[in-house]
Amino acid sequence: MNLRIFAASLLLAVPAFLEAQTVTYSLPQTTVTVEVDAVQESFFAGPYAAYAKRFLGIDVRETDASRSYVKEVRLVTRVEADPQARYSVETKGVEDRFLALTSQGLVSFQDRLEAGDLVWRFNPQPEADFGTKGVTSQTRTETRTIWKEVETDTAFVRVPVEEAYQVQKTLEMKAQEAADMVLKARRERFNISTGNTDATFSGEALGAAIAELDRVEKEYLTLFTGYTVAREQSGSFDVVPSGSARKYTAFRLNDREGIVTEGAGAVYSLEFSPEEVSDPQTALRDTKNVVHYRIPAVCNVRLTTGGRTLFESRIPVYQLGLEALYPLK
Repeated sequence: MNLRIFAASLLLAVPAFLEAQTVTYSLPQTTVTVEVDAVQESFFAGPYAAYAKRFLGIDVRETDASRSYVKEVRLVTRVEADPQARYSVETKGVEDRFLALTSQGLVSFQDRLEAGDLVWRFNPQPEADFGTKGVTSQTRTETRTIWKEVETDTAFVRVPVEEAYQVQKTLEMKAQEAADMVLKARRERFNISTGNTDATFSGEALGAAIAELDRVEKEYLTLFTGYTVAREQSGSFDVVPSGSARKYTAFRLNDREGIVTEGAGAVYSLEFSPEEVSDPQTALRDTKNVVHYRIPAVCNVRLTTGGRTLFESRIPVYQLGLEALYPLK
């Protein structure tokens, strides 16, 4: 009795199992990610730059400046589901054939993005800092001679008296002291190198003395010549070709801010030129229960700026290709 009931339940389940199953899927689209490595150089003029010619006889830059340049650019192509191209299909009895089509353009049965999140990495803009350059003080002591009347037993007489007082150093005074330190370090280094000194240096002591004089000269000389800070930047920018547009702004390079997405700066553009492909499946447009899939267009892609082509490559782009049909019946 139990065997007959079990067999009857299997027969009742067969029609439901054979009913058509509807699957929703998305066609693929290609995202081109432009990964950029750039270098930004910020020059800070020395606070005593205006006195470099007068005290040291050298010409130096007197104004701050910045410049940026691209070090390396990489193109990375990723495939993701196109939310504007979603279809449904009945897969009754053809599951194996249907799943095999994923290699011809189907992404998956879910809208799972494969491109991932963009990562932006920018270092803070450097600021001028000459606080640790040089060790001169902000004031100096000067002496002046004044005359005072001194009472004696017989009369008042005027006598010279030296009086010390503090004065605030001007920028020119500070520049003169820094220049004197540079010239003194050079003289000492020359005397030690030529043996024109009372002290005797040899071996490691000689090297250490020369190195210290080099450090002192460089430190004070920086107050005249200024210094440059270089920082590396990295950016990642997504470009999704669509419609009839064939040229897209990938990023901009600003001398002051480095890599930016908008505003002033040199424009770096991606240009897509799809190769011509014919569509042989126009007769299948009205067929019911078909699977849609995309054949990517092979595009010549160029990265350009200022009318110059930086590099050129060939990339398959799904959404610029053909949408084909595969009949399931």
